[in-house]
Order: sequence, then C-alpha cells, then structure tokens
Amino acid sequence: MTDGICRLPPADRAQRTADFRALFNGTSTERARIAGGVRWALAAGASTEAESRRLAELETRCCDGIRFVVERLGNAVVWEITGPPASQATLDAFYELPMLVDSDEGARALWDALERGACGPPATSR
Repeated sequence: MTDGICRLPPADRAQRTADFRALFNGTSTERARIAGGVRWALAAGASTEAESRRLAELETRCCDGIRFVVERLGNAVVWEITGPPASQATLDAFYELPMLVDSDEGARALWDALERGACGPPATSR
C-alpha cells in the first residue's frame, strides 16, 4: 500500500460505489462543510443507520487519518467525516460523494480524485 492515496483496492471500488449508491438512493441527503470536514444528514430509513455504520467502518480501514462518526439524531443519520488539513482533497471528494456515485461517470471521477488526493497525513520518514 502506498501512503497518501486511497487504499481501497481497485477491484473493490465497484462494490463500494454500489453500496453508497444504495445508501443514498431514495433518501434525502443534506451535506455541509464543517470545520475540518464534511457532514451528511440522511433521512433515517429502515436500514440507514446500520448500513451507514458498516460503510463508515469499511472507509476507516482504507483511509488512514480520516475519521468517520455516524450518529442517529432523531429522524436523521448524521455522518461527520473529518481529517487533517493534508486530507482536504479527500474531504472534498466525500463532500461530492452523494452526487457522484449517482452515475458511473461521477463514480469514475470520484475514484480518480481519491487516487490523486491525500488520504490523511503524508507518510513521515523513519
């Protein structure tokens, strides 16, 4: 694995895109920029919270330095996605993710952006 880029193997990207596409399908998704990151608020459906927690755990494994917090707040499932300043390109991609995964072209643009962006702080020399 190379530090500073998306660690999700290319072979798994179609499934991750499909998972996010299914999560966002048919639910209203509000998004906002917050200090150090992004917030999504999804209308809470029957499986929205469980699927959000599952996807957040998967994302945590492949994007070092990015923090995913999922909470149920009333009728919403809220994601807070934060990271250090060096991860701004990744946070920008997450801000756009709800719209980008809606199409195959958008999904390709998303993965391209994540490959170019910093997923957390750059590696330090040891």
